Amino acid sequence: MSSTFSLLEPVHAGPVAADQGAGGHGDAGLGPLDALDGGPVVVSVPHAGLDVPEDDAVALALSGRALLKDADLHVDKLAADIPALGVPVVVGNVSRYVLDLNRAPDDVDLDVCPGFDCPARPSARGLCWRTTTDGAAVLRRPLSVDELRSRVRRIHVPYHNAIAALLAERRARHGFAILIDLHSMPSRFEAASRRVDVVPGTLDDRSCSPALLRAVVDHFVAADFSVRPNDPYKGQYTTARHGQPAQGLHALQLELNRDLYMDERTFGLLEPRATRLRGVLAGLVARLQRLTLA
Repeated sequence: MSSTFSLLEPVHAGPVAADQGAGGHGDAGLGPLDALDGGPVVVSVPHAGLDVPEDDAVALALSGRALLKDADLHVDKLAADIPALGVPVVVGNVSRYVLDLNRAPDDVDLDVCPGFDCPARPSARGLCWRTTTDGAAVLRRPLSVDELRSRVRRIHVPYHNAIAALLAERRARHGFAILIDLHSMPSRFEAASRRVDVVPGTLDDRSCSPALLRAVVDHFVAADFSVRPNDPYKGQYTTARHGQPAQGLHALQLELNRDLYMDERTFGLLEPRATRLRGVLAGLVARLQRLTLA
């Protein structure tokens, strides 16, 4: 069985150029950063994984291509250039149908685990999903409390502990740290019009400094992407847990429209769209490496 998460280690390839911005746009007044340091940034990708651990497969009603529908497919590939900037990327390997890394450990529906003594709220798609976004059953049967606790211990705790440790180390060196939590979103919801290209989520400005949000918005606008902060996604457990601006910890959830890089019918990666978006994301990280937050 593979690890429940992967850490894409920083690759120290020399200094980061000051003009490595969105589509060639430079960041005036920002100097180069030694990639041996890597700066204050950490990147996480919670929902790209498709693995189903053997211990959990017995209760799962879905397999094969059915696991693809609600995954953030290829987002880990979009982050592939980021370690070369000296920045670590933490990637969840396990399908969110087994455990959603962007949900709180007590976000448990009683139909999922009837014996759980303190559910946060009724939810079909909480910590362990009961139904897919299309309404299909995720579970063959309810989980026992021991099964639920095992999933949290094996999958949820190590992933978030790894992120917390990386952020703490960067805050110790820089006085603050930045987490960019990468996600993807369907280009449309039911019959509605196409969603914007990029949705930065900051829990309505509670999870990070306004300067971080401004830098992200400016970067994508300069690259000709449409941006709408906190609508329809404000952020979730990851931004709430790791985004504590008063403590020098800044977290921003970044939702990317799937039609920017993939075919939503076949699930295939679209080139050269994906290559362009990969470069824009690397440029964003390079910009944030040189950002100063109070």
